[in-house]
Amino acid sequence: MSKIDVEKAANLSEEVYEEFLKASSKFPAFASEHEGYAILLEEVDELWEAVKLNQKRQERHNQCRKECIQVAAMALRFLYDCTPEWKAGASP
Repeated sequence: MSKIDVEKAANLSEEVYEEFLKASSKFPAFASEHEGYAILLEEVDELWEAVKLNQKRQERHNQCRKECIQVAAMALRFLYDCTPEWKAGASP
C-alpha cells in the first residue's frame, strides 16, 4: 500500500475547496439531485475530453488537473446542496 503525502493531499483539498467557493459565489445552489447530477456529469464529460487530448500536447496534463478539481468541487457542491443533513436549518 502506498503512503499518502499528507501535505500534497491537503493542498489538493484546498484547491478543491477554493473552486467550490468560487462556483458557489457565481451560481445558485443545486435545485435538486437531478440538477446536481447533470452539472457533475458535465464536468466529468469535460474531464473526458481533456483525457482524450493528444498525449504529446503539453497542456493535456494541466487541463486534466483543472477538470479533476472542478469534478471534485462539484461533487462537494452536490453533497452540500443535496444532502438533507447539510441543508439550511437541518441538524446533522
